Amino acid sequence: MMTREFTDSEIRYLRSLRAVDTVTPTRIIYSSEFKKRFLREYLNGKSPSAIFRDAGLPNVIVGRKRIERCTARWAKDEREEHDTSLGAPDPDSENVDMLLDETRKLVDDLSAALLRVERIIDMLKREHDQEANRPGGEMRLHPHE
Repeated sequence: MMTREFTDSEIRYLRSLRAVDTVTPTRIIYSSEFKKRFLREYLNGKSPSAIFRDAGLPNVIVGRKRIERCTARWAKDEREEHDTSLGAPDPDSENVDMLLDETRKLVDDLSAALLRVERIIDMLKREHDQEANRPGGEMRLHPHE
């Protein structure tokens, strides 16, 4: 899989964010403060995309896959750190893993649904533009006018 490189302006923008430590044309290294905030908000039910977006890291720049991979990696690291700090396996870890898998599936399903809605919106915009460009095709907001 080919990773899209960030443009120079995207790199400058990303470097200006408190959530980012370092940026290369293909990688983002996030600040430890952002990772901690991400995990806290994620474990409280906020969506990964919303957390990234609120930190100035929208999907259009960062990419949905990068957000998914960070979420999986950071959640796994948190679970492993939690398990190590307790010294014994957590009896609820299977439930947590199952819940995380279900949440990931739900996020994937919602992402697919959002993509379908965005395609429908684009199609409707194109239809609107075509209708507006036809001779006498001026669209009216109220059909009785």
